[in-house]
Amino acid sequence: MGFCEIADLAKFLQIDIPLAKEPSAQRAIDEATAAIKLYCRQELEQVADEALTLDCAGGTRLLLPELPITDVASVVEDDETLTVDDDYKLGQYGILHRISAKWAVGIQIITVTYSHGYAVIPENIVNVCVRAASRAYQAGLRAEEAEGVPGIQAKGLGDFSVQFGAEVGSSGESTLGASASPILLRSEKRVLDEYRI
Repeated sequence: MGFCEIADLAKFLQIDIPLAKEPSAQRAIDEATAAIKLYCRQELEQVADEALTLDCAGGTRLLLPELPITDVASVVEDDETLTVDDDYKLGQYGILHRISAKWAVGIQIITVTYSHGYAVIPENIVNVCVRAASRAYQAGLRAEEAEGVPGIQAKGLGDFSVQFGAEVGSSGESTLGASASPILLRSEKRVLDEYRI
């Protein structure tokens, strides 16, 4: 599922997206959503009762890899089911604290079943997705208009002429062709840093 809808793109771009172009718009949304998840290093969407088996180097703290954590259903350490408040407690930032003991050391030794993510994706993530997906959708439209030839900057009609040039984005990188454009801009990454692990 994407972090925004085709209707969000149409509203942002102030256009009607025809039915024939909806697959392209959905692909742009899916690519933007994947880029956001990759940058944030987590799924962000709500996942219920995911069982995750972890390696542990010991100590009293164990970091769970997805935030926010909404519930810890069970913790099994070296085949022994632990009890909340007696054996462990969930702290801030996805840290499971071991009470009156240290976590067992080993590979794939602790299994945690927990729920994490947002039931409703935060508005600032949705906004980043809309902007990134809009750029990808527009790049596809430009590529279609240019029949897949990158770098066309001007066309003529009488005695037909075409002017080519390098496209350079705000990052200073060449963005020649639809596939070369960066998916997320630095300003958008700064917004996403709040959710990055």
